This record gives sequence, structure tokens and C-alpha cells, in this order.
Amino acid sequence: MAGHDSEDWMPILWRYVLRHFFQIFLLCVTSFIGVLLVLRFQEIARFASSGANLLTILSFMLLQVPHILPITIPISCLIAAILLFQKLSHTHELTAFRACGLGLKPIMTPLLLAALLLTLLNFIITCEVTPRSRGKAKALIYEMAAQNPLFLLQKESLLKLKNAYADISHLSVNQSASDLLLVFKNTSTDRLALVFARSLYLDKSELKGENVAILSSVDSKREAGFDHLVIENQAEMDTLASHFTQLTPHGGWEASYEYLPLRGILAGQQVGKGFGWGAILEIARRISLALAAFTFTFIGMAFGMDIGRHPSKKRLAYAIALSALYLICFVVAKSFRHSPYLAALILLLIHPLLLLLSLKSLTTVARGIE
Repeated sequence: MAGHDSEDWMPILWRYVLRHFFQIFLLCVTSFIGVLLVLRFQEIARFASSGANLLTILSFMLLQVPHILPITIPISCLIAAILLFQKLSHTHELTAFRACGLGLKPIMTPLLLAALLLTLLNFIITCEVTPRSRGKAKALIYEMAAQNPLFLLQKESLLKLKNAYADISHLSVNQSASDLLLVFKNTSTDRLALVFARSLYLDKSELKGENVAILSSVDSKREAGFDHLVIENQAEMDTLASHFTQLTPHGGWEASYEYLPLRGILAGQQVGKGFGWGAILEIARRISLALAAFTFTFIGMAFGMDIGRHPSKKRLAYAIALSALYLICFVVAKSFRHSPYLAALILLLIHPLLLLLSLKSLTTVARGIE
């Protein structure tokens, strides 16, 4: 085929390759999101049992999706690239393209550009969308705990009590409880306090109890004195439900690196705080996840091609092994959290290594060597 004719075919080839690639890619992303929601169904059900309205529950569900997207996008790129090039190989379309004078470079170019676009998208999601969604989901949990403190008494609550122990015999749809025993640290006296309530129920914004016994102490304020023990028995008591949130570990989590967008982490240096080991590791982790979209796509293209007469699973095994190597390095880097520069090197240098190995395989395929 003449060079001019090849250029005329390029838009058609690009549309054909990109259409099949993104069809598989979107299918994989949608499947992973569905699996995520199934795995987090119990957590979503616990949140729904707090008495939240339908809109709040749907918002909480949607906020779970960005948690998995940073790793879902690279894996979907890998699967889509492998399946696409296996299809082109097994249907001999790849052979037909090359017989028409098209090399591997023009065939791979649209996917490389798509991989760069997905890398940019994954960078935005990893650095901005995921931290914000994680923070908003956490804020929703605290908000529901403030409205319904009985939500905290679940056996596996989404929010743990701080410096407190609770035992309960029966909890009815997070609206009423019976035989509640609560032991907590009184921060005003720095002493333990005990509360027992035969019945506890939520009435709008108030928490009401029946047959309540309270055991606490008062500092004698004397150097050699003893604390005064205070025992109270009340037939009925009521307090604002929001007061109960004092037993939750509130405050401080908003400044954690995993809840901060990239601009928030970088702002710490501008105000003179400098980069701690946590900031360096978090930035390297996000950059590594973003680059994984391009790296995994390249791996899929390099090892998805099959030029032999008989399909072989060996190249597929290589692709899986290289992808697993990245995931292993990603996990291992966390164990070097006290050596952030070493962890950052592991997270970032694994990409050129994987690209070089894939390029070597691609070169042998281009020469017609299996």
C-alpha cells in the first residue's frame, strides 16, 4: 500500500482500535465498581441503619467509588489492551495491517495517546477527587453520629468510641437500646465514669433514658485527699444527642494526608512546615498510581500480541507477572514508610523497569520472534 493510501486509512484505524479498547475498558471499570459496592455493602448497610435519608445514603455510596478508581483504571487498561491485541492477532487483523505496510508504531499510537489521556485522568482522580470524596464520606459518618448517637453502639460501627467502652443487650434499628453499660473517661476530671441505663431512646434531637445510674468522681482538690465518689440514680434523663459525639475521635483527621488533595499537601511547604516522610510517600504513591495507567497499557500491548500459529498462554503469564510485580512493589513500599525516599524510589522506578521489559518483548515481536 502506498504511503498516501496508508495515511487515508489512519483515521479509520484509529477509530477501530480506540472503539474496541474503550468498550472493554468501560466494561471493566463498571464491573470493578459493581464488585466494590458489593464488597462494601455491609458498610453501606450500617450507614443506612443510622437513619439517614435516601439522598444521603446514595451520596455515601457514590463517595465510595473514587476509592477504587486509581487502581481500577490501570487494571482496566491492562485487560483492555491485552484483549484488543489478542483479538487482532487471533483474527489475523494484525497480520493484515502489517501486510498493508503498517508497522506496529502506527497501530499502537492511538492506544498510547489514549493511555496518556487516561494517565492524566487518573492523576486528577488520585490527587484531587479521591481525597475529597474520602473526606466527605468521613464527614457524613460524623454528621450521622451527631444526629443519632445510638449509631455508635453498633458492634462494628463505622466510627469507634474514643476512650470508652460500651456494652448493650439489645439495639433496635438504632432508635432505642436496652441495658446499656457505658464506661468512659471524663476529660474534665481525668477520671473514669460509668453510666447504666435500663432504656435509652432517641426522640428527635434529644437522647432520653429511663432508670439511669451514674457513677462518677469529683477531685477533692487536696494534695493528700481522696476523690469524692458521686452516685446518681435518675428515673428519667435527657440530653442533646450531639453531646454524645464527645466520645468520638473527632478533630485532626481532616489534616491527614490521605484526606488532603495534592494542593493541600503542597501548601504545607509554602507555610514553612516542610515535607514530612508521610507527605513524600503520599505524593510518590499518587504519582505512581497515575503513571500505572500508561505502564499497564504498554504491558498489555506488548504481551497481548501473538504472532505464532498456535495461541500461547506464556505471554499472558508474563503480563500478569509484570502487573503483579508492580502491585507487590506498591505494597512493599508501605513497609519503608520510615524511609520515604527509598519508598518513593520503589514506587517510581518500577515504571521504567516494566516499560523496558515490555519494550524488549515488543522488539522481538516486531522482528517476528515468538
